[in-house]
Amino acid sequence: MTKTFSVVTINYNNLNGLKRTVDSVCSQTGFESIEFVVVDGGSTDGSLQYLQTISDKIDILISEKDKGIYDAMNKGLHAATSEYVWFVNSGDAIYGNSVVTNLLKYAKSGFDVIFGDTMFIDSKGIELGLISKLKPQKLSQKLNPNSFCFGMSICHQSFITKKAIAPEYNTTFRQASDIDWILNILESNPTNVNSGLIISAFETGGSSSQNEKKAWKERYQVLSNHYGVLTNLLNHVFIVFRRVLFNMGIWRNVH
Repeated sequence: MTKTFSVVTINYNNLNGLKRTVDSVCSQTGFESIEFVVVDGGSTDGSLQYLQTISDKIDILISEKDKGIYDAMNKGLHAATSEYVWFVNSGDAIYGNSVVTNLLKYAKSGFDVIFGDTMFIDSKGIELGLISKLKPQKLSQKLNPNSFCFGMSICHQSFITKKAIAPEYNTTFRQASDIDWILNILESNPTNVNSGLIISAFETGGSSSQNEKKAWKERYQVLSNHYGVLTNLLNHVFIVFRRVLFNMGIWRNVH
């Protein structure tokens, strides 16, 4: 029987984070609607041995060397067989035990994309706050190709798309291909809905944080590719101005 959501988790030598992710997936009240796909990059920290102990919970397990994060995510994308694909990587989590159950009504309505809010957490799982509260840009009610010209308000982990419209990740990017991927999907003008849910918990301090300058450059390049060099430059002038006001507590009052 085909399941509704293919939850894809990639992992490499992050056993503690992987356990958090697995627990959040397997504790879902709607777990029977999940095809659980795990792509391990040939970990040497005990991750594979742990995954083998819960093999009855995993539908597809791939463990082999890869060429980076997005190569691993492409492997998961290709392996997934459900109608929707949803990336929740090791260290991240589905937020709360009833998220999948609550998402099913939107899937049954046939939306191409389902999205929602994200809780930021630290490496210990301690909550740091919602992206909708920590960033000045609002969480949109509907998405379109221009939704992110002034910054991303949705995390990749809280963006669920039909596999039929999901392209491969561009592996020439090492830090920002997820943004490029989302924008490529939105440029196909999919039907979409804000679920009103906190869909995922995102662990801060990952690859993009560890390579912050490179990540910034890649994000800028991705947005320039999609919105044009001059438009993106002008947009970033506004983004910087808005961030200054937001940090001063002024933007909340004028927005």
